[in-house]
Amino acid sequence: MINNMLKIRAHHLLCIPRFYSGGYNKVFGKNLKRICFKIRKNPNIKIKIIKKCDDICNKCPHKKDNICKKTPKLNYWILAQDNKVLKKLKLKENSVHNAKDVFNLSIDKVNSENIRSICKGCVFLENCMHIGINNSFKKDLNKRSD
Repeated sequence: MINNMLKIRAHHLLCIPRFYSGGYNKVFGKNLKRICFKIRKNPNIKIKIIKKCDDICNKCPHKKDNICKKTPKLNYWILAQDNKVLKKLKLKENSVHNAKDVFNLSIDKVNSENIRSICKGCVFLENCMHIGINNSFKKDLNKRSD
């Protein structure tokens, strides 16, 4: 995290609104929860969309040399996920957005009907399908700051 900007992988734009407080381990889950609450507290925080390890990946036990090393093919699969999400949301790598705008876009464009095809193969997909969009996250994103 640089100053008041978060670096977020494109596919994490789908994960954050569906976050159910789990993860690869407690450290990873705690970090993801911290990032989610940072966004909820400040919906206008800037988000830089990237296709490499981000502020969430920094606490992943599988990160090594700034890539995922869980399995030989996983890093390739993750990059493919990032590309699918960029295409679906019509976003460019390294673009910067207000969290509110980019997460509302994600919530509007990726729903229970198309998330299965976009996230096919993700170990967390069934949790996302079961939980759905975190309504309190969505509400916090769109709160008025008069």
